[in-house]
Amino acid sequence: MAQPELPPVRMPTSIFVGRATELAELAGTVARPPAVVLLEGEAGVGKTRLIRELLRLPQVADRTVLFGACQPMRTPLPYGPVVDILREAGSRLDRVAGALPAVTGALRPLLPELAPLLPPEPERGDAAVDRHRVFRAVRELLAALGPTLLVVEDLHWADEGTHDLLRFLAGQPTAELSAVLSYRREEHRVGGATLLPGSGYRLLADGRNSLLRLRPLGPGPVGTLAADLLGTAQVPQDFAVELHHRTAGIPFVIEEVLREVRDAGAAPRPRLLDLVDIPVLLRDTMSDRLARLGPTVAAVVHAAAVLDMPATEQDIAAVAGLPSRRVGSALIRALGAAVLHETDDTGTPRYALRHALARQAAYVSIPGPARRRLHARAAELLAARPDPPVVRLAHHHRRAGDLANWARKTVAAVDHATEVGDTALALQLLEDALVDDALPTRARNTLAVRLSRVALNGIAHDTTVERLWAVLREESLGRAARGEVRLNLGRLLINQVGRIELGQNEIEMAVLDLRDRPALAMRGMAALSLPSFGTRPVEFHLGWLAEALRALDTVRDPELIASVRANEVTALAQLADPAMWAAVTALPEAGRSSRIRRQLSRAYNNLADATAWTGHYGKAREYLRTGGALLADADVPFLSLLATGTALRLDVQTGRWDTLPQAADLLIEQAGDMPYLAVDAWLALAWLALARDDRDQAERHVDDALAAAPENAPVSISAAACRVAISLSRGDVAAAAVLADRAMAQVRRKGVWVWASDLAPQATRALVRAGRLDDARHLVVEFEEGIHGRDAPLAAAGAQLCQGILDTATNNHAAASTHFARAAERYDALPQPHTGATAHEAAARAALEADDTATATAQLTLATTTFARLGATRDEARCRHMARRFRQGTPRGRKSYGDDLSPREREVVGMVAAGRTNRQIAEELYLSSRTVEHHVAKAMRKLGLRSRAAFVAESTPPPD
Repeated sequence: MAQPELPPVRMPTSIFVGRATELAELAGTVARPPAVVLLEGEAGVGKTRLIRELLRLPQVADRTVLFGACQPMRTPLPYGPVVDILREAGSRLDRVAGALPAVTGALRPLLPELAPLLPPEPERGDAAVDRHRVFRAVRELLAALGPTLLVVEDLHWADEGTHDLLRFLAGQPTAELSAVLSYRREEHRVGGATLLPGSGYRLLADGRNSLLRLRPLGPGPVGTLAADLLGTAQVPQDFAVELHHRTAGIPFVIEEVLREVRDAGAAPRPRLLDLVDIPVLLRDTMSDRLARLGPTVAAVVHAAAVLDMPATEQDIAAVAGLPSRRVGSALIRALGAAVLHETDDTGTPRYALRHALARQAAYVSIPGPARRRLHARAAELLAARPDPPVVRLAHHHRRAGDLANWARKTVAAVDHATEVGDTALALQLLEDALVDDALPTRARNTLAVRLSRVALNGIAHDTTVERLWAVLREESLGRAARGEVRLNLGRLLINQVGRIELGQNEIEMAVLDLRDRPALAMRGMAALSLPSFGTRPVEFHLGWLAEALRALDTVRDPELIASVRANEVTALAQLADPAMWAAVTALPEAGRSSRIRRQLSRAYNNLADATAWTGHYGKAREYLRTGGALLADADVPFLSLLATGTALRLDVQTGRWDTLPQAADLLIEQAGDMPYLAVDAWLALAWLALARDDRDQAERHVDDALAAAPENAPVSISAAACRVAISLSRGDVAAAAVLADRAMAQVRRKGVWVWASDLAPQATRALVRAGRLDDARHLVVEFEEGIHGRDAPLAAAGAQLCQGILDTATNNHAAASTHFARAAERYDALPQPHTGATAHEAAARAALEADDTATATAQLTLATTTFARLGATRDEARCRHMARRFRQGTPRGRKSYGDDLSPREREVVGMVAAGRTNRQIAEELYLSSRTVEHHVAKAMRKLGLRSRAAFVAESTPPPD
């Protein structure tokens, strides 16, 4: 069995993707000899890889495989590639040497190494006869080898004699010969002829032969290939699309680019591709092509590379500085060589390089002075248009060295991008300009301030923040410009990045820098007035709010007034101050001013967030709708993401769970590398996972939320409440108590108790279970005093829940049932159905302990119904199980059992007899450990027992 001999080239290092159809067609054709496959494709498209995959198939395992390739620097030896192939086949001729036809002796001069295996050389005739005899000799030699697969690669570099020989073999193949001939159509020229004209068309007319054109990969296979080369399960879709755009789907170029990406060691993001240098092999290939095509073609290609967009023949001529007749013929040659390609999307033929990296490779080959002249001509060409593209004009002015026009056009381009809502482009233009050391000082001040303004209302990336930090370190920045940049950077750090303490520090310094610009200083004061930001006491924020309001008396700017009033009403709402309602009604009308609409949109979205924390869920949704309507033309993308997060938090609280995971995942994806904007999504997912008893998942989401926004006070307090609840559900009372102490210390330091609405009940429960009843009582007193006079329905419900927990701990079950029922009513009114149902369940358990089965039944029914509606199957099953244990045979109303065991006592006795500890019993029956101890002590007294072990003989199993 013959093994294929592969040439010494780089073996495949990536998966084979996107070529299943082509491989099947290739294998099907060569499996039915005699057959010829013409494999056509541009450089790097994967012809060699496809052939290697063919040679690994079992269909060719029993063939003699003869593999060779033509070289770009041909030697004068006639039929060189075929002769090299036959020379390598010498070891296979031993078995057939005696049976070779006499005509094969004509190969002796070409194959002196194989002369001993060949018949004697025939007498030579004229050149034509000898040439034909060599062709026949090659054919007979191949026939003698039996089933054979002949592969000749890169036929575009073959000499004319090799072409003629292969045409002869393809036209009159031996019965057991299959051939695969690969080439680049754009470079396959021999005296103006190609392989296909003449006999080539007759060759393809034979149904056994085929022409297989290999196309570039699409975005899907490009993404699969990229994931394999980078060693990851998948790459982001936007990365795959951008990679496809830059490489045109050519596998060789993809592999070269991804080698650079892999070496960078960063996550695959589209922006990372901007940092990738042009692969050396691609650059050398482009230089070689342009050198062979001549200076006129090179000038045309260089002009197309500088224009960097599909351009007409006239545009290319203007930039190249060549007459039209020379440009036309040069374009034809460049198209024929596939250096340029033609597009006619607009009805007018336009020309451009094949892909972005090809453009870069051509661009870097232009000498510096020539490059500047080309860019100057391009700027002149574009400036003469009725509607000049300012972004491209700025680019060409910079490359031409015209710094004054570059700065002016950059400002114009930023203004235009901002006007049409393309903040991402505006940020990119500004960052690119500011990183350029050639930018004049005056322009640097202007663009630095402009960057800080645009970033504040867009969705900024890490690079934007880093660029602003760098700008502030520059000594050339004036005091007024530095103050405004600091102010906007501080607000950006707070609103989008979550670095609140750093942001507040920058704003405090900005207020000092802006002492000569009171309007901007007032914006800084207002930005420091929001209590939810940072860990500083609430008095710090109220002090800055008072300063801003005092300064407001001297202001006439309606937008600035709206900005300060928006922060005032936000602060009042976050503190649940009843004065907030009057402040809301006093907000200005939207009017026609987009600047005022932007401030009002921020105000209403902040109100939605604040009222979602305090339990005014209906109002919160109303504010979201109002803010959303204003957002439609306010163009503040980060506010839209924050509003979506608030809606998700409302959904998890109000029991709208069906589509919440999908919506949360989408928000996290949209936030990208600004995770602070998705913190509410992780928080909502955490509480949802906990409600569904997936504690591990809940813990992961809480960690994500805290990592994204460690300095957002209500977020960190809510996350702490979730962590305490997770620890309690695992029975880790010590951890729960420690977490509760830390979280309550944060609340005390901040001084905003309404944000502890979820934390206070969990912390009270943790302290009670830890045996710290006095600490629990103190906590509840603090919480009730902290929320006194506040309009916070969620906190009011939490206070009732805390009282119920304390009553249960002291075995005051009748009072506990009343407090739990009141809490449930308040949660239901919000609505917060899952928490309300757990309060109903707690009321039922307390009523049962107080022997009030009527109340227990009513409360348990409410809990079970709500759990069923929410799809909380575990909670529902627990309630139904509890109902079965006390309903059957249990008389209605309260009853004194005297010296007889109550149903609960019998249940506890049975569990003690089964070997359970008091802690295990408490967790299973959702009681406190102290209550279980009480039941055990009463049962021992009634039964006259002195030890727990005696329960085994006396126990009565609880009813089903």
